[in-house]
Amino acid sequence: MKQSLITVHAVVLGLVAGLINKRIEDTNKRIDDLNRRLDRIEDGIREIRQLLYKFLEVPQRSGN
Repeated sequence: MKQSLITVHAVVLGLVAGLINKRIEDTNKRIDDLNRRLDRIEDGIREIRQLLYKFLEVPQRSGN
C-alpha cells in the first residue's frame, strides 16, 4: 500500500512538472513574439524619425 502511494505521488509530480514546463515554453514563445513585434515597432519609429528629420531640415543659406 505504501509503495503504491509513493508511485501515485511520483506520477502526479511528474504530470505537474510536465504541465509547468509546457506553460514555461508557451510563455517563452509569447515573449519571443512580443520581442519581434517590439523590434518591428522600433524599426518603424526609426524610419518615421528619419523621415521627419528630412522633412524638417532647414536648407542652409549660400554664402552670397
